[in-house]
Amino acid sequence: MNKELKGEIVKRYGSQFAFAHAIGWHEAGVSRVIRGHVQIDEATKRKWAEALDAPVRRLFPAESNADA
Repeated sequence: MNKELKGEIVKRYGSQFAFAHAIGWHEAGVSRVIRGHVQIDEATKRKWAEALDAPVRRLFPAESNADA
């Protein structure tokens, strides 16, 4: 589970549902990413980080070099 990502989502949007709505995703998809069941590409990571006003490397530390 990506606790850093989950924490930022709740801090900035109040809920996964509100965040998912803001980025045009379904809540279930956001949940799958947070739980590590689904990987997102670098462009999507940047979009999420921008929406959360946080660095990609902080939100996705274990994956930051995996896609490079």
